[in-house]
Amino acid sequence: MPATQLSPLSSFTLPEEQIEQIVGRLAQRYPTDRISLAELEVLVRESYHGFDAAAVRAFVTVLTERLVRRHIEEGARTTRRPS
Repeated sequence: MPATQLSPLSSFTLPEEQIEQIVGRLAQRYPTDRISLAELEVLVRESYHGFDAAAVRAFVTVLTERLVRRHIEEGARTTRRPS
């Protein structure tokens, strides 16, 4: 294969890298006074590994990020006090 061609696996990202990328994106979106980085990482890991038995893995990162965002948003709604 010539050096200029990419391998079909060149876009493959390891699960640990995917988890780190999700945590990074969510950490930028949500300040640490809303959710700690440690808690965010636990939520991402739990959600991500919840798909370990999934036969189709193509959307695991998207689904994980959406689940964690929903968890954070719903948590914020339930802890807000009425004005």
